[in-house]
Amino acid sequence: MPDSGDVVVIDVGGTSFRVGVLSNGTHLHSVTSRPSISRSASTPDVLELQRQLVSLIIETVDGFRRTTRFDRVGISIGAAMNEKTGIVLASAPLWGDGRWPLPLREILATHRPGISWHVLNDVSAQAISLAGMLPANTRRAAAVTVSTGIAYRTIDLGDASFPYDAVHGLQGEIGHLPASCTWRGRPLTAVCDCGIENHVAAFASGRGMERLLSAHLHPSLSGLTGLSGLVAACRHGDPVALEFLDACTEPLARILLTQAALDPTIEFTVLMGGIAHAFGELYRASVLKHLSEWQLYLISDVDPAYFERRLLLSTAVGVEALRGAGRHALNYRKEAVPALRVPAERGEDVA
Repeated sequence: MPDSGDVVVIDVGGTSFRVGVLSNGTHLHSVTSRPSISRSASTPDVLELQRQLVSLIIETVDGFRRTTRFDRVGISIGAAMNEKTGIVLASAPLWGDGRWPLPLREILATHRPGISWHVLNDVSAQAISLAGMLPANTRRAAAVTVSTGIAYRTIDLGDASFPYDAVHGLQGEIGHLPASCTWRGRPLTAVCDCGIENHVAAFASGRGMERLLSAHLHPSLSGLTGLSGLVAACRHGDPVALEFLDACTEPLARILLTQAALDPTIEFTVLMGGIAHAFGELYRASVLKHLSEWQLYLISDVDPAYFERRLLLSTAVGVEALRGAGRHALNYRKEAVPALRVPAERGEDVA
């Protein structure tokens, strides 16, 4: 069981920088949000963006010191991490293409050594939060975030452990797998935030969908005011808008079908993230439409509701990563942060 007490929690997303306090491992309060510091919103200098991120985190935590008693901070970040070493490796939504190693936990501990810092990938944090929304006897589950980026994380809820690559500490970076997407029989081409063409995220992420909306695929789509207009059109039952949503969910659905075949021990897969929540049940229905059409060999024909039971939409809209980061921090007693070697390729510190 995790320790009790207050934890300051921070979720660094590609769109929003959310903060709050988790009390006794269950009560999340004092939640606020502001735009993230990202390459698309300010300077293209990634090292400067990372310096600004460190400064913002320190400033935020110092602000809580005036009102809250705490000695731990849990941070989820929308970036690929080596979760064995704690080094943040890259984030297409935050920093664009390329590899930008950042020993965030070590840097923060150097600035504020009296605090126990805990940093993990945002989808890992979201997966930890599943313990509060799935049946108590659930052993293995997965979280899928669909936002500015896309990623997947399986978790053993019995001990809140994740399987990771033994060397690189990664798992579930499905947004950067090769994908195909078609519109009315015509194959589409799109560039992912990481700079590579035709990744899953190039079509199915929020930014991917925005780019496709501006590609003049259909007159009625071109007249929509971005993703908010698409959401409204889908909710009003616009057939072209719903057809477009189906096209964008197809690459993700193919990954989920493959995952179901490769690891049938996953009892539930839970959709999370800004895009999944914006469309709500319409998004889940679109993914299920593909899975129902393709089917799982020797299972779907005798169990048509197989995916309907297993694919869920999160009920903790937008705060899953905050809850998970706090619970992650509470599972560790305060201890010195081990020194982390910054890879030589980094070339420059951000402290």
